[in-house]
Amino acid sequence: MLRNKQYLYIAIFIMLVSALSYLFSLAPVSKQQIKIQLLWQNDVLDCQSTFMAGEDNKTWFVEQLQFFIHDIQFGSNETGWEKVNLVDNFYQTGDSVLLGKNCQQTQLDDSVDSTGNWQVEFYSDANITANSRMKFTLGLPFESNHLNPISQKSPLNLPSMFWVWQTGHKFMRLELASSNEQWLFHLGSTGCQSASVMRAPNERCRNPNLFHFEVPAVKNNGKQYVLNLNLAELLDKVTLNSSSSCQSARDNESCQQLFRNLSKTNSATEAVGVFNAVNTKHFDRGVNVE
Repeated sequence: MLRNKQYLYIAIFIMLVSALSYLFSLAPVSKQQIKIQLLWQNDVLDCQSTFMAGEDNKTWFVEQLQFFIHDIQFGSNETGWEKVNLVDNFYQTGDSVLLGKNCQQTQLDDSVDSTGNWQVEFYSDANITANSRMKFTLGLPFESNHLNPISQKSPLNLPSMFWVWQTGHKFMRLELASSNEQWLFHLGSTGCQSASVMRAPNERCRNPNLFHFEVPAVKNNGKQYVLNLNLAELLDKVTLNSSSSCQSARDNESCQQLFRNLSKTNSATEAVGVFNAVNTKHFDRGVNVE
């Protein structure tokens, strides 16, 4: 009889633990966002905006700007770094995120991809303090860069952001237009060795063309973390015309200047640099820059 009671108590205990685990699984999971904003100097850019750039100060507008970042971490060199756990969705998979917008596609269809994405969403299990910083890498890791896009989850299956298996994805696709010219910058790995362009390399590319950034962990009034991409800093000293485009060739003069701009270390004020985390007066316009 005593043994039967012990079995009964054990069974009741197991059922209580299972019930509590189930209830906890139903509880809403807290999430946080990093809100990305595209700027030209101190002004917000969108698909309807124009800006003056180049030696001749010509008027340009953005036709497409999309880019991958991965390995997002919060912390510091003193306290250590902690990688965030990304929410899995159309624009995020694993530790990689596709950001930006194809302005031309918006005019052609109403697909999810055409709406663009200007935020990173992650679970609130990271230990982020008032003194934390944020770091990330522009581009994709070698392990996922050269996989067959047909078998990958979105956003790693989008044809517009893929070259071929040998070189992998376009880490950044920036395409501009003026009244009579077009200019583009496609960032990606080069010097990749494989049996053919339709085969993935077994070893890392000679020029990975990955760029690492670190900025303060700053929140806006909406309690979202802030990350700005300043197009004026990226295009600083770059000649813009139809013959000066860059597809990541190391011997291309425009590519060399773009790589230098991406490699700049932020100043002490942290207000300059291709990526920065400075709040702007326009910052609460919405997730999609439209």
